[in-house]
Amino acid sequence: MTNHTGYLLIADVSGYTHFMTSSELDHANPIIQSLLRTLVEQIGAPMHFWKMDGDAVLSYSTAEKFPSGETFLTICENLYNAFTLQRQNIISNTTCPCKACANVSTLDLKIIAHHGAFDEVEMGPIKDISGPDVILVHRMAKSDVRKVTGISSYALFSEAAAKAMGIEEALTAYSQVFEHFGEVPMRVYDLAKAWEKFRASRDRYFLTEEDGIWTHRHHFNLSAPVVWEAITSPHLKQIWMTDMNGVSVENPAHRAGRGSAYHCAHIAVDFIYTVIDWEPFNYFSARIAHPGREGLTFAKTYELRSTETGTELRYTAGPVVDPEGHRHEDAEPDVIGFLDSFWPASVENMSKIVQADN
Repeated sequence: MTNHTGYLLIADVSGYTHFMTSSELDHANPIIQSLLRTLVEQIGAPMHFWKMDGDAVLSYSTAEKFPSGETFLTICENLYNAFTLQRQNIISNTTCPCKACANVSTLDLKIIAHHGAFDEVEMGPIKDISGPDVILVHRMAKSDVRKVTGISSYALFSEAAAKAMGIEEALTAYSQVFEHFGEVPMRVYDLAKAWEKFRASRDRYFLTEEDGIWTHRHHFNLSAPVVWEAITSPHLKQIWMTDMNGVSVENPAHRAGRGSAYHCAHIAVDFIYTVIDWEPFNYFSARIAHPGREGLTFAKTYELRSTETGTELRYTAGPVVDPEGHRHEDAEPDVIGFLDSFWPASVENMSKIVQADN
């Protein structure tokens, strides 16, 4: 038996009971299985798949300080986004008039999360977790959030989870009395509203290798969320970037994403860049000021692709341009020279540090 402190997460398909009891099972079962399979596919390190429980997928983390709150919230959002896309695919690709196919739109997703202590137990091939905090997260799945707030697609975080994530002030306060636990303070996050905001801001900017002037690739024997956190966390960037005095970030929306401004103070020069496209855990793009030529900038894209053994990171730097978009090829050799000397060594350093911690 091993003791852990970490996140406990339940992704629960709401509307399941009504859907199953009012639909033809030969169509209802494959629909539910498809949606649950989509959720299971989203569970990977730093989260551990726990089990499936009827209409829900359960998972947990075993590192007290990892994933970070930012990464954990993104995991929750990605679960909802994947579920929503798969539900829409099912609706769009069927003309069947049966009740099951007609009622797919009534299915929704709620996510329940708590941060606490639990025991990890192995009994032969079976791994399970137990403890009061495990009981609490199950109690939270039976809350009255929808009736009280009117929000149907939500993530419900215990106060402990919200504090561990550092987001308690950004969410709607809620509390409920649960047997044996008394009144439990929680926070509600509207997933549907976040999804619509994400879709509304899809002004994509993505550099392929052919678009760039310099590309570096590196393979990690790690999952995409772990690599994503390493390349976006200011704290981690300062550790693995070579010859770095400091790294800071400003998040106008109080979360990392489009508009976040990074300042990387290198011994040789300062690099200041702003995120212009953000799609966790697939890629992000930024525009960076040329350190030696005022007024000139170049874009860069970090792309993550899952492989059979881990994740490949591709970093591509684009052409140097002025504010009107005119290319300045004479300013590009300095960029390429610095990247040649800096990136391969830094990414190798990141690989050693992050893989040692995971």
